[in-house]
Amino acid sequence: MNRRQKNREAQARWRERHIKQRRNAQRIANLLIRRKWPDGTIEELAGLLGMFLTREGARSLRRELRKLKDPGPKEEKENAAYWRENEKGFRDWWLREHPGRTRSEYNRLLRDDDSEVWEWRRAKGKASIAAERATWERDHPGQQWQEHMCGMTDREYTDYQRWGRQRERRRARRNAGKRGG
Repeated sequence: MNRRQKNREAQARWRERHIKQRRNAQRIANLLIRRKWPDGTIEELAGLLGMFLTREGARSLRRELRKLKDPGPKEEKENAAYWRENEKGFRDWWLREHPGRTRSEYNRLLRDDDSEVWEWRRAKGKASIAAERATWERDHPGQQWQEHMCGMTDREYTDYQRWGRQRERRRARRNAGKRGG
């Protein structure tokens, strides 16, 4: 067997081995992005990860997963701060649209689920969903829009997320063009 032939066979073996690794890595990624985990998925994922991780890598992964399972005090504080800022944004928006109203009035009305604050927030939410639906239907003629993500398949969910990211990038570019021009 000549040298070229040996080299070709070695390259073919290498390609085959790495194609298998890439397929396994893709399978891991597909399992991780699933919204629902049918029976056996965790075991399959563990088996696939076992092909890639050393013993120390598995320990590190276990430690990191443990952190995700139970948020610590730092994560709880960050989460609470996020929701406080979110609520401040809603409050400021409401106060801008309702001149003469006060912050304490907003806070008082917020405690009552049937108050005008909640009616306003529901109306804003419905308008936001309607705008998103119209944009989706414009970008995807002939496709049915699903308001509730829980009914989507894994593929539909990832496509929807990708579409949302692209939509945000287009919006940001449009807004940057308006400011710059």
